[in-house]
Amino acid sequence: MTNKCFRSGQPPVAEAVETKPRFHERVSPAGGGLQDVAGFTLVELLVVIAIIGVLIGLLLPAVQQAREASRRVVCTNNLKQIGTALHLYNDANKKLPPGGQWQHDLPWANPPSPNPERGSVMLKLLPFIEQSGLYEQIDFVGTVNAQDQSVGGKRVREYVISTYVCPTDLFDGTPGMSTIWGSTTKVGFSNYSGNFGPNHLSGNGNPSCSCTIDMNAYRPVTGFGQDNPAGVFTRRGNRYQCSFKDILDGLSNTIFFGEVRVQCSYHHDYGWAASNNGQGLVQTLVPLNYDSCGNDATMQCAARCNWQTEFGFRSRHPGSVSFLMGDGAVRVLNENVDHTALQFLGHRADGKPVPTM
Repeated sequence: MTNKCFRSGQPPVAEAVETKPRFHERVSPAGGGLQDVAGFTLVELLVVIAIIGVLIGLLLPAVQQAREASRRVVCTNNLKQIGTALHLYNDANKKLPPGGQWQHDLPWANPPSPNPERGSVMLKLLPFIEQSGLYEQIDFVGTVNAQDQSVGGKRVREYVISTYVCPTDLFDGTPGMSTIWGSTTKVGFSNYSGNFGPNHLSGNGNPSCSCTIDMNAYRPVTGFGQDNPAGVFTRRGNRYQCSFKDILDGLSNTIFFGEVRVQCSYHHDYGWAASNNGQGLVQTLVPLNYDSCGNDATMQCAARCNWQTEFGFRSRHPGSVSFLMGDGAVRVLNENVDHTALQFLGHRADGKPVPTM
């Protein structure tokens, strides 16, 4: 046994042993040795990810609802602007604008022939929604269809009027390709249509896109049609233009305009300016939000080309459709509203009391 001598009062010196930081440790930058660093285990990491996923799941619907609420406000304001424009037009002309003026009707007084289209109600409202610059360059007397005329380097129908576009719809407000005008022609669309009212709705519709339906039993009264519509507007605007005196049920009880979807009607594909774009054809006999958005003619009443259910009011707002009343108010109706009561609102002179809805 080897004896080792130490100075009095001094402990033995341990031999130096080299150490390395463990995976959860790091060297102090001040040279003070090692410090413990907290780390996540796999289970903890998975729990955090799960919590984040739950929070996103809770917040996403709220964000979507907030966005839809904002879009609905824009849509409501659009309808109110259209309502103001209608009243201003009436003040200036002592009657409301025609739903449409198209070439298949009686010839115009000037010129008697040829007989071009003069555009839809949306075209007539341009001066009253701050679009006088466009309106004043359109020739309503010559021989060229109003929507086909060139203004500022493009056709009238290609202009996009923001007041006519609901941001909730799939149409984003830029000119779209119309399936009617051809793949090379862009068209500005509209998400609003004048009310034709509860008129005749039965038969097979388009011979090439048949839809057999009969909703006539829901008409409050009979004896109305395109030359004398149950509603306020008709496509045959050179045969009938409504005056306030014709609205016997009162302005607050009569639908003037409502929402429509471009993707669900062949006629809406003509664009906002055209004479045969569904203005003065869309009516309340078709149930709200009826699905006629199919592109296949064999889908019959679910096809957008059927000339029957395509002429219904519909929107992409969840479960509802917005309407402009004659007094300028905007009402939001549930898609499951009583169908008989809806006809009372759609008719301008049925004499029926409107129930609370």
